[in-house]
Amino acid sequence: MRLRIEEITLVGTNRTIRFEPGMNAIVGSMSGGKTATVSCLRALLGADVSVVPELRGRTIAGTVLVGDRRFRIARPLVTTANAMVEIAEVEGRREVWRLPASQLQAGYDETFRDWWRDVLKLPRLRVPRAPNDDRSPLVPVTISDYLMYCVLRQKEIDSSVFGTPDNYSKNIKRKYVFEILYGLYDPEAAGLRDRLREVTTELAALTADANTLERILLSTAFASRAQLEVERQETERELTHARQADVNLTDGHINLTGPTTVTLRERIAATEAEIARIAGATEAEAVSVTNLRELHGQLIAQSRRLTRALVAERLLNDFEFHTCPRCGAGVPERGDEHTCRLCMQTPPQLPAPSSLAAEQDRIIEQVTETEELIARSTQRLAQLRTAQAAQTNNRADLGAQLDRATATYITDQADRIRGIAARQARLEEHLARLDDGLALHDRLAGQAERVAELEREQEDLNSKIDATRHSNQTVSERLRKLDDAFEAALRSFDAPRFDDQPGSYINKKTYLPVVDGRPFADLQSQGVEVLVNVAHVLAHQHVALNDHDIPLPNLLIIDGISSNVGHEGVDLERLRKMYASLLRAATEHVDRLQIIVTDNDSPPIEGIHRALELSDTDRLVPMPPAEPDDTQPVGAPPEPEEEAST
Repeated sequence: MRLRIEEITLVGTNRTIRFEPGMNAIVGSMSGGKTATVSCLRALLGADVSVVPELRGRTIAGTVLVGDRRFRIARPLVTTANAMVEIAEVEGRREVWRLPASQLQAGYDETFRDWWRDVLKLPRLRVPRAPNDDRSPLVPVTISDYLMYCVLRQKEIDSSVFGTPDNYSKNIKRKYVFEILYGLYDPEAAGLRDRLREVTTELAALTADANTLERILLSTAFASRAQLEVERQETERELTHARQADVNLTDGHINLTGPTTVTLRERIAATEAEIARIAGATEAEAVSVTNLRELHGQLIAQSRRLTRALVAERLLNDFEFHTCPRCGAGVPERGDEHTCRLCMQTPPQLPAPSSLAAEQDRIIEQVTETEELIARSTQRLAQLRTAQAAQTNNRADLGAQLDRATATYITDQADRIRGIAARQARLEEHLARLDDGLALHDRLAGQAERVAELEREQEDLNSKIDATRHSNQTVSERLRKLDDAFEAALRSFDAPRFDDQPGSYINKKTYLPVVDGRPFADLQSQGVEVLVNVAHVLAHQHVALNDHDIPLPNLLIIDGISSNVGHEGVDLERLRKMYASLLRAATEHVDRLQIIVTDNDSPPIEGIHRALELSDTDRLVPMPPAEPDDTQPVGAPPEPEEEAST
C-alpha cells in the first residue's frame, strides 16, 4: 500500500517540512532535532507519542497520501491515550473524523491507530500474548506493530533488528507481523486456535471444579458411591420394616380405657414421632449449617488468593527492573529474553489472567450460592426448633390429658410405639442425606462426561490446526524472494562478509537475518549491524513492492543511517553504496515507495531531496525572536535533544 508523507507542520511555529516522492534526507548537527522529527512522523502515523520536552503539549499537523486518498491530520503531542486526533480527507469523499488516540471511548467505534490500520487495509487481528499458551489472552496487532517494519529508530539501528532483543513482548509482535505479511498466519487456523483457547479454558475450569468437589467428598462419609447405594438399599429396607411394625403395633393395641384414652395415645404417639423426626432434622440441619460455613470460609480464602494473583498479574506482569529496588543502582543488561534481568531466573509459567478471572467468577458464584444455602439452612433450623418447641408443649398437654384419663401415664406398648416412630424418623432423615450424597456423585459424573467431551474436541482441534500447517508454495516463494533481496542488498552495500557459510538469508524460525551463517546477535560490529538492519528492511520493501498481496506500507524511515559507519576510506565507500541502493529503490518505485533518512552530514551522493537542514542555531523548534527592548525578558533556549553522534 502506497504511504507517502507530503508535509508536516509544527503548529504555532513557522516550521513546516515538505517531503518529495522518492528519497528525502533530514540533515544537521546532533542537537538540531532530527530524531525528534522522526518521533513526530511516527506520532502522525499512529504510534505512541514519545518526544523531547520542548515538543510536549504542542500539536503537529501533516498531509499524507494513502493509496489514492489524501488526508490532513492534526494530533496533539501528549501521552494521554484518549487525546483527540482530527482527520479530514482533502479530496474525494471529504470525510471527517475526530478520534481518541489509542484508547476507545464511549460513543466512538474506533481509535486513531485503528483508523490507520483500516485505511492502510492492514488485517485487523487479535493474537495470543504468549503464542505457546492456549489460555493466553488475546491482544490486538496495532499500527505500531506494523510500523516496526517501516521505521528504523536511531537508538536501535545498530543494536537490534527492529528493536527486539530485550523486549520479549515486542519480539512476539514482530514475529506475528512477519507471519501476517507473508501469509504464514492462517486466519482459519487462528479461528481454530481461538476455539481451542476457549475449550482449554473451560476444560481447566471444569477439571478444577471436579477436583475440588472430589476433595470435598473424600473428606466426608459420602466418598464411595457404591457404599452409598448399598447403604441406601439397606436404609429403605429398614424403613419399610419400621413402618410395618408401627402398623402392626397400632392394629394390635388393646383399648383398655375407652375411646378417649385410645385417641389420646394415638395423638401422643403421633406427636412424639413428629418430635423425633424434628429432632433428627434439626441435628442434621445444624451439621449442614456448620459444614456450609466451613466451605464458605474456604471459598472466601481461595477468592482472596485469586484476587492477589490477578492484582499481581495486572500491576506487576509487565514490570522490568532497570534500577535495583534495594540500593538504587542500575541493573545491567544481562540474560536473554526468557530470564528476569534482576534475579537471572526464568519466570514461572503462571495462569493467564483470563483463566484466573474465570476461576474468580466461578468462586464468587459458589460463595453466593453457599451464602444462600447458609441463609436457607439457618432459616429452616430456626423453623425446626420452633416446631420442636410447639410439639413438645403439645406433648405435655396431651400427657396431662392422658394422666387425667388413666391411672398410668403411658404403657409399655406406648413406649414401643414411640421408639418405633423415632427410629422411623431417623431412617427417613438418613435416607434424605444419602440422596444428597448421590446427587453430588451424579454432578461429578456429569462433569466427567463434559471433560471427556472437551478433551475429544481439544484433540480434534489440534489435529485440524496441524493440518493447516501445510507447505504453501506461494509463501515459500515469497520467503525465497526475501532471502534473495536481503542477499542482494548486502552485496550492493559491499557489507563485510564472513567465510563460515557464504550466503545470507532470513531464519525461518526466528525471522531474523543470518549473515554467512552468523545470527544477527553474533555480528559484534556495530557498523555491520547498521548495514544488516538497513539491508533487512529494504529487502522487505523490495518483496512487498513486487507482490501486492503483502500488505506492508511502502514507506521507509531510517533515523541515523550512518550511525557507527565510518566516513573515510572503505567505510565511506560502503556508506555511498548504501545511499545509492536506497536512492535506486526509491527512484525505481518513485510513485509507490518513499524513503526518509536522517544523518548528521549531507548525503554523500547527489539526487536526494533535502527536506530539512537543522543546526545548533536552527533547531526543529525555532527559537523565539529576540526582543529589541532590553527590558523585556528573554526566554531560555530549550534543552538540546539527545541524539547519538555518528
